[in-house]
Amino acid sequence: MKYYPIGLNIFDKKVLVVGGGNVASRKIERLIEKGAEITVISPEIIGDIDTIAKKSKIKWVKRIYEIGDEEGFFAVFCAISPTDENTKTEEELYKRCIQKNILINVADKPDLCTFTLPALVSRGEFDIAIFTGGFSPLFARKIREGLEKIYGEEYTVFVKILGLVRKEVKKKNLPQKKNQEIFDKLLSSELFELVKEKKYNDISLFLSNFLEEVR
Repeated sequence: MKYYPIGLNIFDKKVLVVGGGNVASRKIERLIEKGAEITVISPEIIGDIDTIAKKSKIKWVKRIYEIGDEEGFFAVFCAISPTDENTKTEEELYKRCIQKNILINVADKPDLCTFTLPALVSRGEFDIAIFTGGFSPLFARKIREGLEKIYGEEYTVFVKILGLVRKEVKKKNLPQKKNQEIFDKLLSSELFELVKEKKYNDISLFLSNFLEEVR
């Protein structure tokens, strides 16, 4: 099965996580970063999830999943232990979500998913996603670890600056071709090196001059 890679807006969307272990914890961490409204259903949760729950960032329902719990959610993430009984639960939950047009991801079961999760290098608004179609999460992780060494935290600041410049340039209502020339010039400038070296005064002066030159 081939998946179509997309960026999904889950900000303020109701998301259900079934399970309270390490896999669920990793999914919850990413969901919080993207602003989802999270409910966790599990009789037990690990310390990391408990800490998050105590900060009121998620709602914890302390019991096993019951039929119908998925009702009203935008997406469901199922991350429960691999037992025969749980396998049946996963399969039935998948079928119910399909019937109700609810997005579902079952950990390590690509055949029971309407979407899969990439290995992600995240630097603020700058994300690099590595998909293997569910065939090899380990390979995706190794690629991610390599990319994390290349793309450091400076990309968080750099992309944020690019967004601010883009906003200012758009206000000028210039032709699309002119906008392209401006952004090409910006990306080939010394701006990234200034960001990388944390020369904030120089960055401020550079941006002021650059925007002044935009006509």
